[in-house]
Parts: sequence; C-alpha cells; structure tokens
Amino acid sequence: MRITLLFCISIVLMCGCSRIKSKYDTVKERIKEEINSTFRTDFYSDPGAWDYYRVPLIAPYELCSTLWGDDGKVWDCSRRANTDKFGGFTLATARRSVESVGLHDSIIYLYYTEKLTPLKEMPSHKYDGWEMRRFVIIDVPTDSVEWHETREEWLTALNKRGVSKPQFYHVDSLYDDFANNRRLLFYPPKR
Repeated sequence: MRITLLFCISIVLMCGCSRIKSKYDTVKERIKEEINSTFRTDFYSDPGAWDYYRVPLIAPYELCSTLWGDDGKVWDCSRRANTDKFGGFTLATARRSVESVGLHDSIIYLYYTEKLTPLKEMPSHKYDGWEMRRFVIIDVPTDSVEWHETREEWLTALNKRGVSKPQFYHVDSLYDDFANNRRLLFYPPKR
C-alpha cells in the first residue's frame, strides 16, 4: 500500500510538474518577447522604451518625449539622422511642447503650446537663437522647416500647399492610439 501511495504521489507530481513547466515556458517566452519588443528598430513600429515616448510621423521625423512637465509629457519634434537608430536633431524652439500635429501627403504641420520652456531648463539659461514662433510646416522631401508667427499666416501657407482643411491631432492622444493600437496618421510604405 505504501509503495502504491508513493507511486501515485510521484505520478501526480510528474503531471503537475509538466504542467508547471509548460506554464513556466509560456511565461518565460512572453517575458522574452516583451523585452525584445522594447529594442525594435523599425521606425514605424517602435513606441519608445521605459524612459522615452515616441510617435513616428513621416520618416525621418518623429515626436519624442523624455520629460514630464506640470501639464504632462513634453513633446519635441525631432529629425533622425538614421531612421534605424534613436537620436538626431530637435527643432530648436523655446516653446514648451508640441501641442497638435497633422499630416498631408509629405507635409507635416504642427503647433507648439503658447507656454515657453522655463529658462532654467534651457541650455545656457537663455533663449538666444531659439525659435519663438509657434507654428511650423515641414516639407519632408525638401527637408525644409518653415516657422510662422500667427495661426492665420500658418493656415494661409498650408492652404497654398493644398492643405485647405487641416486636421489636427493632440499629441497625447496620438501617442495613446499608437502605443495601444499601433495606429499612425498615415500608412507608411513597407520596407
């Protein structure tokens, strides 16, 4: 009887162990996938990592956030030097954050908050050489950046480029939709 009981216990343990091992392998695979997904290099699929957030626009332009302000994330518009590697130049503006953005064909248009970056957060603690205007048009094929003083002037310039009814998207909602649903403002060509 004792041998039968030990035999039954060992069978139960073996069955239980194989189920546990199976679940362990599944969990291990999920963790591995999560870690690896953080290091994706595809420009149009990478939402960022634990210390930064990003929304791809039209390569090589993207919106990035590495800072938090009183009002939430602080978004910058950047141009990557290499679309497969993080980093590049940021549009030099004294404005606090990109507020809204839109796309039309190969044109990116965006506007910044009215609020300026606090002087203590500016390099060398001054606004010298930094763009003070809020409204921007980026022509991606020619890589030109056009700043505008007023909303009316900016909308007129967009209209001249064939954007008569621009659609604006708040950057935080764009990021949420991209991070959760992998939706972009347009469908990029497959590489």
